[in-house]
Amino acid sequence: MDPITTAIVAALPALASDMMKASIKDAYEGLKAAIRRKWGEASPAAKAVESLESNPSSNEQAEELAKNIATINATADADVMHALAQLVDELKKERVGGEAVAAITINITGGSQQGIIGGEHVSVGSMSFGAPPTSEKRR
Repeated sequence: MDPITTAIVAALPALASDMMKASIKDAYEGLKAAIRRKWGEASPAAKAVESLESNPSSNEQAEELAKNIATINATADADVMHALAQLVDELKKERVGGEAVAAITINITGGSQQGIIGGEHVSVGSMSFGAPPTSEKRR
């Protein structure tokens, strides 16, 4: 799963908690705003975020968001990547998202150049993407 979808999936349960710090909410809203600014509030990506918010445990909604993020190549946009970096930093500070968020590494250098390394197998809560079923032995 791409790092944008991974971070959003990890943040949603935390945002539902009254105990979560405002910094995570602010960073999450910043990422959503960057997506809306770049592709519009009525864009498929923005709508997919809204759909996932309304049903955060839905694998289908998460997969739809991932598909839209890939279609628009959102990881190539500097503003989106900066917003993502802020959200990932806040999630890591608060230890939200477990290994899936910990595996996200963002390296933005040289003005408009950016790069990202994400985990191949991602599992957040009960949602798994490309990860082996929990009954299989891990190597």
